[in-house]
Amino acid sequence: MEHLFIVLAVAFLVFLLWQLKNSPANGPLKNKALVLPAGVTLRPQPLLTDRDLLLYNLIWLAAQDHFLVFARVPLWSIVSVEGEKQARLHVLRTIALKQLDFVLLHPGSKIVEQVVLLEEGSPPQPEEVARRREIQSVLQAAGIGLIILDAHTSYTVSQLAELLGLGSDE
Repeated sequence: MEHLFIVLAVAFLVFLLWQLKNSPANGPLKNKALVLPAGVTLRPQPLLTDRDLLLYNLIWLAAQDHFLVFARVPLWSIVSVEGEKQARLHVLRTIALKQLDFVLLHPGSKIVEQVVLLEEGSPPQPEEVARRREIQSVLQAAGIGLIILDAHTSYTVSQLAELLGLGSDE
């Protein structure tokens, strides 16, 4: 009986070593570059639409003395998620694919102070309402301001400066 136990223990150790040696993390694919499958082509695409670029330029003009302005920023990149492993993973999964239209970053602290989201004007779809609510909750919990602009409204630089809280007295 004792010999059977030793044989099983040795067999188990050999199996574990074999698994470790052949795991994908140690395999030959780890350091290889991406090889595109036949028939797949990659091309650059515009980051912003013409309307978004116009609004970006207006926000930049309104905020240039106060903030750096970035476009199409992933939500997860502007907040630090800390906590117990499972809770942290849940939050990270929730915010993983959420993208912010514009963020205003303080150049001294390097922290995002305000986020600008564009609203399309028509009644939003339920999934868009849920997405906006999740973003709003994360920003509020992190102490980051949120401004929602109508994507179809024409704004002046002074209107945007006022909406961003950057009046002439600052």
